Amino acid sequence: MNKIIISFFLLIAGFVHTPVSRAAQNLYATEVPVADASPDARKAAIRQAFEQVLVKASGYRDLNGRSGMKDLLKDAGNHVQQFRYKTGPGGEDGTEQRRLWVAFEKNMVQKALRKLGLSVWEQGRPQVLVWLARENKGRRSLVDPEQNAGLLQALRDAAARRGLPLLMPLMDLQDQSSLRVSDIWTADRESIEKASSRYASPVVLSGRLRQKGGQWQARWTLFLADLEKTFDSAGADEASAAIAGLDKVMDWLASRYVPAVDSESAESVKVRFLNVRSLEDYSMVMSLLESLDALSGLAVQASSADQLLVQAQVRGGRDILVQRLSLEADLTPVASIPDEESTEPDLELTYRLR
Repeated sequence: MNKIIISFFLLIAGFVHTPVSRAAQNLYATEVPVADASPDARKAAIRQAFEQVLVKASGYRDLNGRSGMKDLLKDAGNHVQQFRYKTGPGGEDGTEQRRLWVAFEKNMVQKALRKLGLSVWEQGRPQVLVWLARENKGRRSLVDPEQNAGLLQALRDAAARRGLPLLMPLMDLQDQSSLRVSDIWTADRESIEKASSRYASPVVLSGRLRQKGGQWQARWTLFLADLEKTFDSAGADEASAAIAGLDKVMDWLASRYVPAVDSESAESVKVRFLNVRSLEDYSMVMSLLESLDALSGLAVQASSADQLLVQAQVRGGRDILVQRLSLEADLTPVASIPDEESTEPDLELTYRLR
């Protein structure tokens, strides 16, 4: 890329960037059952809704044991931005159920989480592609969107409660010819990733469900970059077992990608990007960095040929940034600097645009 053009672009861009907030949809709102339209019933429902929003916004589900949680729930009504009643199928038998939709003030949710020692996981939630197989009466099969609609809807609802972007495969002829039940049962990474390539999801989760000893058991394998993580879950029925597994996966992702609330003193990290050959490439890199909620500041330091060097202020430190960038399919980490421009190569992270 022409250095003069890049330099001019950096000049009009202002050199220093403040990350732009790109919140996950519906992060501060939820819907819960409500007994009736009385003030007492509404108050109880709002407390339940606030607890759900705190779980969804933070990524962590075990909040009741944290100091101050009870007091926060008592004040839940003071943080409501808007609410409305709805009716629709909600019972196990599909009967009509009254529900309350509640949206809370964003800044109050953030303040409440800080009191609990947590922060909001507002950007950078990875989309998770889920492959499932089940064993029923000795017969194994891939979970199908039509035949197993109830199970998949239960998973979607659970993912929505946790704020986890979930993607289910189409299970069309291409999927069925690309993946066998045995691939899921043995967690064959090569076969699973090959079948997953059409969906371009940074995180792939395979799960197998079977009934044993009066309960349903599940084994899950999470594939992420070079990592492979296994989880086990169980439940009275297959939906409960599946939801329990999804919760464990979300717990792990939150522990890995959410910066600690006490990370007020950000660490300065230099990041070099290679193959930045056009203004479109530059825009893509900067948009990506600006979307990271772990960054409290960002400055372009230099550009030359097809390279871009930035200095980022990272809450939670270098490891948080490495983990977050590992989700980006357009970036490949480079072990060393291929030129001699860097005076501190060991202090830099380097990525190549694919």
